[in-house]
Amino acid sequence: MATATEPVHPSTYKIGILGAILTAIGLLMSGPLAILVVALVQPQPPWNGPTLFVDSFHRIQTLPYYFGYLLVVGSILMLVSVYLLSKKRAAALAALIFMSIGGAFVIFNYLTQTAFIPAVVNAYTSELGPVITILSMTNPSSLTWAVEMSGYGLMGLGTWLAAGFFGTSRLERIAKILFVLNGVVSVLGALVITIDLSGVFSIAGLVGYGMWNILYLALAVVFYRVLQKRRVGEKPEF
Repeated sequence: MATATEPVHPSTYKIGILGAILTAIGLLMSGPLAILVVALVQPQPPWNGPTLFVDSFHRIQTLPYYFGYLLVVGSILMLVSVYLLSKKRAAALAALIFMSIGGAFVIFNYLTQTAFIPAVVNAYTSELGPVITILSMTNPSSLTWAVEMSGYGLMGLGTWLAAGFFGTSRLERIAKILFVLNGVVSVLGALVITIDLSGVFSIAGLVGYGMWNILYLALAVVFYRVLQKRRVGEKPEF
């Protein structure tokens, strides 16, 4: 972390700016664009057991998870830059730790969907049915949905703790609100699934997913603007 007497190295800002860009790309590509491609090529029908899943499986269905890696890595890089730039070192470190732990949960999920599930499908026998039931994210009651929502809950706690990084100008106040709001929404989502895990595929769950995507995209864009403004030494205002 740079002190008041030390200039901030440009690469410190670049880490966060790159993180914001990767986050935005990951959100857009793993969400609407990748889902559209999957729907056009080979959509997976609603969960009705492992046999139907295997019969309907196509490698293109893993596409959203590959872009999900960008989202997670970008999120971690944003908080790396917060830690390096922040004067509130303890809070920034705690934020980065929670973001990294949550990110590890989510990356485990995406690795499961992109590598392990296709391998199980290729070697499928009826004995492997329970493995797909437990780990496929097509099943709304799978373990991986519990891991996913818990992971994003921890990542949201990370942005919540990082909110103290921002100043009092209009742009930075908006960034602070977005970072806190993302934390609240993500933590609540993680708590809700402990009551009804299958609710992730309900109408309310899908609406919530769409709203969270918009919120997190706004967070990444505003964070990008804040760092750009700080990097050129301007007061962060619209």
